[in-house]
Amino acid sequence: MAVKKQDPTSFNAKLLTLRSLFIGMASVQIVTAASATLVALYFAETGVSQEVAALAPAFYSLGFLVGCFYIAGWLSAIGHVRSFAAGAGICTASALAFSVSDSVPFLLVVRFAIGVATAGLFAIGDAWISESADKESRGRLLAIYAIVLGTMSVASQFLIQLLPGDLDEAFVLISMLYCLAIVVLSAAQTDPPALKSNANVRIKAMFQDSPTAWVGAFVVGMVATTLLSVAPYHAAVLGIETRDIGLAIGVLYLGRIVFMYPLGNLSDRIDRRLVIMMSSVLAAFLLASVAVLGSGDETAYILAAGPGWQVLQLAAFLLLGGSLLTLYSLLAAHAMDRTPPVFVASASVTMLFVSTVGAIVGPLLAGAVSGIFGDISLFWFLVLITISYAGFAGLRLIRKDAAASAEKTHHKVAQTNSVELTPELKR
Repeated sequence: MAVKKQDPTSFNAKLLTLRSLFIGMASVQIVTAASATLVALYFAETGVSQEVAALAPAFYSLGFLVGCFYIAGWLSAIGHVRSFAAGAGICTASALAFSVSDSVPFLLVVRFAIGVATAGLFAIGDAWISESADKESRGRLLAIYAIVLGTMSVASQFLIQLLPGDLDEAFVLISMLYCLAIVVLSAAQTDPPALKSNANVRIKAMFQDSPTAWVGAFVVGMVATTLLSVAPYHAAVLGIETRDIGLAIGVLYLGRIVFMYPLGNLSDRIDRRLVIMMSSVLAAFLLASVAVLGSGDETAYILAAGPGWQVLQLAAFLLLGGSLLTLYSLLAAHAMDRTPPVFVASASVTMLFVSTVGAIVGPLLAGAVSGIFGDISLFWFLVLITISYAGFAGLRLIRKDAAASAEKTHHKVAQTNSVELTPELKR
């Protein structure tokens, strides 16, 4: 019996050819998300101040920002696979550096290098998928890719609970995942596509097109990065166990996965800014709850205090992740509603640029506020920023009419660590 050959243009065939890329990027995402928590725990263990610990995510975000500008040149010069191997190699060496040095200035430079290399890795993943897919399959492929990355973010925090208590050993073990990504992608049987296009950052023009999305991207970068990268340090200093911190962060990521599509579908049916505003209000309320709990000793945080208390806390973190970590995707969709079709690609890059700047500024401001008013003021700072943005979104909702249904784009899942959204030019 003759074996029926699969149409190479079919969706299943395209998904099959990208399996190595998906596995490689899954390895990168799980170690990237785990490292953010481990670095915070590492600085807490070494006894540095919260202001110094806040520099680590700021340096990482600065490196990521630099990487966004230069990775296109790397891709065009040496290609996707070599660029990926180089970036993953830098990340491997940088992760190992945490197991051999306690020098804070050196480790901050290391985090900067990881940021540069990680931007390259995600740029390669986005470009590879976007250029491989046609308009009939791109949306589904990107959705599957986003689900893979989101799932790995959740898994990263459970991975932390399986790692050795010695953080030096933990960094050695997670560096192996970068090596796995290199092996998988280097051994892929399919060739990467040719790099076809670049997009420019349009900061002023995008603010004019969509102030709500522009300001929102900056705020999300500030708040989400500070919460995920600095808050674990605060929790560790209070004496909370690593597994409890990892569980809480994992539930935050899970909230994003659970609520992304319901909120996205809702935003397609009503004014997207209303969903953005209400999500911001809920996030501010939940952050305020965390601030109230953190004003006492560590006993309020311990998840083992009782089954009912544990479920309540995990439900709050699930809602916080669902309201805060979904905002970037909603804001990206709103930006596309307001952007002329010819500038859609530039708008997606600009959104990432603004969010990354926020990710640099947020931890630095949080560190300064903590130094003046005490560590717990970190959470009240996040509350103030989030509720202020909710008020700004509310004012825009009152003063500016919603986008017409015919001009509204269809919501797509967008990652804040993806450097290209490549939405359809649907207006």
